[in-house]
Amino acid sequence: MWGIRHPIVKMDMETRRRTTLLILWGWVSLLLPAAAAAGEAEKSYSSLRAPLESAGPARGDIPVPQAGAFEEKTDGSLALSAAVNFNVYFVNVGQGDAQYIELPSGQNVLIDGGPSGSRIGAFLQERGVTSIDHVVLTHPHSDHYRGLGWVFDHTEVRNFYDTQLDNTGSTGDEAIRVKAAAEPDCATHYPRVGERLDWGSGASVLVLNSCPDRSASGTGMDGGAEINNCSISLKIAAGGFSVLFPGDSQEQAERAMVARFGDALRSNVLKVGHHGSRESSSPAFLAAVQPKTAVISVGKNGYGLPTDDAIGRLEAVNAAVYRTDRDGTLQARPRSPGLYASDVKPLP
Repeated sequence: MWGIRHPIVKMDMETRRRTTLLILWGWVSLLLPAAAAAGEAEKSYSSLRAPLESAGPARGDIPVPQAGAFEEKTDGSLALSAAVNFNVYFVNVGQGDAQYIELPSGQNVLIDGGPSGSRIGAFLQERGVTSIDHVVLTHPHSDHYRGLGWVFDHTEVRNFYDTQLDNTGSTGDEAIRVKAAAEPDCATHYPRVGERLDWGSGASVLVLNSCPDRSASGTGMDGGAEINNCSISLKIAAGGFSVLFPGDSQEQAERAMVARFGDALRSNVLKVGHHGSRESSSPAFLAAVQPKTAVISVGKNGYGLPTDDAIGRLEAVNAAVYRTDRDGTLQARPRSPGLYASDVKPLP
């Protein structure tokens, strides 16, 4: 307080030394518990982290950074992005193909419709889908196009993507084109190899195969392999997560994709070409794609699909293999932050 003088305490050297030691010991006694607590926290963190890091990705999982995900830019570089709304459903339609996709932009996509309208119709109705922004017919085979008849009859379709190939062994593909032409405000597109489709912000959509030179004039074909190799093939990427859809492409088309795109084919998830046939999933193609997960869309059939050869090649590149006939409808999506992001799971 003001006006009060404190007495001056005189200390000899020994007293000063003892006082200094007491002060230092007091600080040490305060700091030691904090240091011990920090050490325990680090040991606790390490004990949790070590099993995860040593175990590696679980079945169908891929590593992602904790701070967010990476997205591919147009120049091929990577940029940080937050988790995105990007969902891919491999619909169990029996022996056929159908994939339903929800994009970050809010737009939706249907790639093929399966062999009939019953299963794809039930799936879309269950999800409350009444309109589809983009419908893709990869190629004119009935196990891919028949279900699209239901889609055009019961939903509003805004864009239709087609090879323009005429399957001379069938009339059903032309019936789908008639429905597309009659759909109000529906534009028809014929994508070309190397084209990037504008399906809204947040997603990259690259056309890998489409056989446009042969389909531009409505070329007639009556051969399975020939039509399969003209399948519209797409790579869709968002938030550092990518899925490759090759339709029923076989080795001939796969070679062309590898020659043109090389490492750009690399994708987290591969929709296995042609239901796991021997003629698809060639070693060179899988080496370029390097899928963490492979999904085979297949049902009861008399063709021996999927083949042991195709499954063996997929397992040789350490891809986790899923099958719609065994696992049902499957959902693939990115998820971050987290040490690992589950990319494929069966729907309940």
